[in-house]
Amino acid sequence: MKALPAPCSSWILWAVFSCFGSVSGGQPVTVEKLVFARTGEPTELTCDYRTQPGPGFTVEWRHAAMGTPAIEARRVLYYNGKVYWVESWENRGVLVQNPPVQGSASIRIFSVQPSDAGLYICDITNPNDWAGSGPGLVNFTVLMPPSTPTCSVNGEAYPGNDITLMCLSSHAVPAPTYTWSREKNAIQLPLQNMVEDQQTGSLILRNLSAPFSGTYTCRASNELGGAICTVVLSVSYNSSAMVAGIAVIVTFVILLLLGAVMGYFLWYKKRNRKSTEEGHNPRDPRESASATPLTRSPGDRPPHHSGDGEDHLIPTKPSILV
Repeated sequence: MKALPAPCSSWILWAVFSCFGSVSGGQPVTVEKLVFARTGEPTELTCDYRTQPGPGFTVEWRHAAMGTPAIEARRVLYYNGKVYWVESWENRGVLVQNPPVQGSASIRIFSVQPSDAGLYICDITNPNDWAGSGPGLVNFTVLMPPSTPTCSVNGEAYPGNDITLMCLSSHAVPAPTYTWSREKNAIQLPLQNMVEDQQTGSLILRNLSAPFSGTYTCRASNELGGAICTVVLSVSYNSSAMVAGIAVIVTFVILLLLGAVMGYFLWYKKRNRKSTEEGHNPRDPRESASATPLTRSPGDRPPHHSGDGEDHLIPTKPSILV
């Protein structure tokens, strides 16, 4: 492939004309300012001029990708008696009129790619007619159906928590609309617990509970088509929290058992001590005096029973002391 010639003074001319905005039909260069095409389809970028080509006549197309300043636009095609395409554009396009010397410098793109979107500058330079020279600006939009979106969950799906389901399609022109849905047989959820944003693709679920579990489907769609993604949500208790709770309960039960054992031990010890003290204490003297002797002394005589049923004591002789 031949090397491209260095850009001429048309850059200065383009900068002057750029100060006045895009060129309209009454200007030396006429373009279709807004062009739309679908991915994979052919399209044409129009650029017509009125000047009569003479020596030094040139045509240049430049492209600034989406988000790139016009001053940083890169050359796509250059004509100065011969046609030069940059390597990345070779075999992807053609001049509608070749050579472009009869009032048209329009180009046709065979198969549009997403990267083709952006600003195109058709720059006509005629040194013999500066009034007939100038740039034309074309805003080219590549229409695309949404790419397959990505679904994700932000937050912890524990009972009582709030989480956000996210859905994002990286490529779509125009911007897609996002809609969320659940399986047909799913339990109907309270509307106040769901907040859906169809522009950003977010779905906020508030105060989670078991009925929130299930499969959620997000559909990203625009005028050209749609695509879906799914995410499975399972609302469950935090395993670490359950372990901690069980540990607390077990600890409490152990402490309770230890307290019961300790209380029983103290009670048993106190009872034994009381029994021991009672075993060592003497009996009350009054109880000893009032108690009936279990045996009689040899001098004691039993009472005499008379026939009338009454007991009579037999008198004893007084003992004589010697």
